[in-house]
Amino acid sequence: MQTIEEAWGEVALSKYSRTVVVAATIGLLAACGTATKGQPSDPAAVAAPTRISLDTIPAAPTRGLTKGMTLPLDGYSSTSSEQYAWQVATQDQWRSCMARYGFKKFGPPEPSLQVATGAADSDMGRRYGIADLESAKTRGYHLSEMPEPSRWEPAKGAEEAVFTGSGTEVAGGIYKGQKIPDGGCRGEAKRMFPMPQTPTAANAESRAFLAAKDDTNVKEAIAQWSSCMKKRGLDIKSPIDGVESLGVDVSSATPSAREIEIAIADVECKGQTKLVELWHEKEESKQQQEIAKDASTLNRERDDKNRVVSKAAQAYKARGAEK
Repeated sequence: MQTIEEAWGEVALSKYSRTVVVAATIGLLAACGTATKGQPSDPAAVAAPTRISLDTIPAAPTRGLTKGMTLPLDGYSSTSSEQYAWQVATQDQWRSCMARYGFKKFGPPEPSLQVATGAADSDMGRRYGIADLESAKTRGYHLSEMPEPSRWEPAKGAEEAVFTGSGTEVAGGIYKGQKIPDGGCRGEAKRMFPMPQTPTAANAESRAFLAAKDDTNVKEAIAQWSSCMKKRGLDIKSPIDGVESLGVDVSSATPSAREIEIAIADVECKGQTKLVELWHEKEESKQQQEIAKDASTLNRERDDKNRVVSKAAQAYKARGAEK
């Protein structure tokens, strides 16, 4: 029997976009100064922020076998648009705070809009393995090209000291006669926009995923998919198993012709066996059961999260109107 942690590891790939978005910002919020050394703010290299309507960031895949699919626990976790608005609002607050102390050109890179808008396709879109035939024909098992997480740190000296609240330049919490916030501008932003966290929903989601995977009907559908693949000369037991045994190297720069051939077979077999639809249906049911078990905690975490992301969304929209 797998542990929840092991089961959740199986969907780590499908969480690609969300992980990149959140991890990059966690790094900036919690560990500034540990990224690339000697890279001060360079406003000239930072593109002007592009503010779009948050409603245009898809909440569900836009193509493939998972097109339009969502799950009940999605409503208890931060959406891609909420995460994006939170990141932008947080960084806007950094800039606003730093400007009060004379740092008018404080230039952390904007969160990736491309990652945010592609999150649903690389999250739910790969939850049950690859499911988009058109992508399989061009990318195989490779993820869609996404920008690398931005690596940035404030300039050493006064800028870093005011941002983090620590350094010889801010002895006694004062910088050039002005008191700085506890924890610097980073601390101020954290208090205004604390990171949305919904651990109960995350744990419930992992349990539901494992339970759905182990459902008898899902196992039968997976076996049918495996049989379909075997008829094409491909011996693999599950669509969330690694494909290295088939000679696929997902770490390569580009997919090989053989990888694309295997990926096409994978998606076509899913379509023939209706595996994705069945698996999703079972996971919906398992998630509803999880919600019923601990609705009060889930609701409390969701409400806390909603207060944070609502404030961030308002700030995002207000700042966008100014530009």
